[in-house]
Amino acid sequence: MSHESSFNVPTLPGQRECSKLAMIGVRARKYFANFCTTEKAQNLFFEYFLPASQVVAIGHPFIHYQPGAYLSQFSIIGFILIGIIFLVLGLKLKTDEIKDAMRSSHVFIVAIISSLFVTGSIVAAITKQLPWDAMGQEEKVSMFGPYEFRIGLLLYYSVPCTITAGIVLVAQAEGNLPMAGAVATVANVIGCYTTPILLKLFLSNLDAQFDIAGVLIKLTCSILLPVIAGKLLQCIPPVPKTVNRFKRWISVITSTCLALMLWMKVSKAVQDNAFDGVKWQSLLLLIAFVLMMCLINIFVNSTFSVLLCLRNTYIKVMLLMVSQKTLVMAVTLVQVLPASLGEMGLILVPCFVAHPTQILVFSFIAPQLKNHPFDFTCPRWMPTKVIAMCEWLNQNKKLADDVEKGAGVIANGAANGAVIKDQPENTTDVVIVNGNGYHHDQS
Repeated sequence: MSHESSFNVPTLPGQRECSKLAMIGVRARKYFANFCTTEKAQNLFFEYFLPASQVVAIGHPFIHYQPGAYLSQFSIIGFILIGIIFLVLGLKLKTDEIKDAMRSSHVFIVAIISSLFVTGSIVAAITKQLPWDAMGQEEKVSMFGPYEFRIGLLLYYSVPCTITAGIVLVAQAEGNLPMAGAVATVANVIGCYTTPILLKLFLSNLDAQFDIAGVLIKLTCSILLPVIAGKLLQCIPPVPKTVNRFKRWISVITSTCLALMLWMKVSKAVQDNAFDGVKWQSLLLLIAFVLMMCLINIFVNSTFSVLLCLRNTYIKVMLLMVSQKTLVMAVTLVQVLPASLGEMGLILVPCFVAHPTQILVFSFIAPQLKNHPFDFTCPRWMPTKVIAMCEWLNQNKKLADDVEKGAGVIANGAANGAVIKDQPENTTDVVIVNGNGYHHDQS
């Protein structure tokens, strides 16, 4: 027998199977060891805390509503929670992007008008023709639900555009981030005054009215003053560094405040039996209505983009930022509106339905706009003066090109991995515009 053959030990079939299973076990342990790291666990916690907290806030009252209903009696709690949310907004507020956006003031102004006035007017015209159940009617007979659902739709589509979700989607699509940040900032400041006025106009035929001056005073104290206070605190040197260092935990605080407001309102509605008799078909019709409004918003803002002959970076802002609405402002306004408008828990239902639905729709649209960019240019057959005006409106071509390159860096980095939500985000956006650093960490 040779020296080599003396070491050839035959391998039995069972041994080969055991070795394969051992290899699979080793690979599985390596996979779970890499997946279950502390860093990834923290990322999952921060990214999904907002939706998880909202699910708990909405679902818990149907199991045990007494604590939330009891706390809802103290309106000061709601105002404190609102103050915390908008104080954080002021701490993270960046005004440099407004200066950059004013170089394309025509886009900025049209985006503000579309966000604050156009969508709400369309919803008011459509919902006025639908057969809602009368307010206070115990037996729910209409497929569209109680009249509070109409108020909720009017409220949600009258508030300004979303902040964080819109910023992340625009970054994902490689759009103009300074313009998106400026539109979000200004629209949300102005919107706290325009939304109650629009709501009063849309509900002019309703017997239950509210004191518009009182609502605006409450909004000034609970929204505008905390924002100003937060902005002033940025003048203290350690504050911006501290906010940037703990921004993820600060996001958890604001998400908790929003969830607590939802929890109290839903608990009060459950205590008053407001959800009794609401048909599941009404919720399906709400989803269908929201999908229809997404298409209408895309059409309206596309029309504005065509009329202004916008470049693709601005088109992405109009479609992804301006076409969406913010949940935070809607919940805040429900906190200050009078109880005579109806059951606040029912008014919030359309907001709960509309917000995740719109985010899902536009999260599918954003990659398409990135992969298939296009510009709206003025046709050559148009009169010379019209062509000259279009070229004048879009004369800052270099700025848009710079922003497009900077947004590409963001889209390939943190923004692509971000989870869409309408609360303070963990993503930090940096764009270089004409040599100036633009830092955006929007809440």
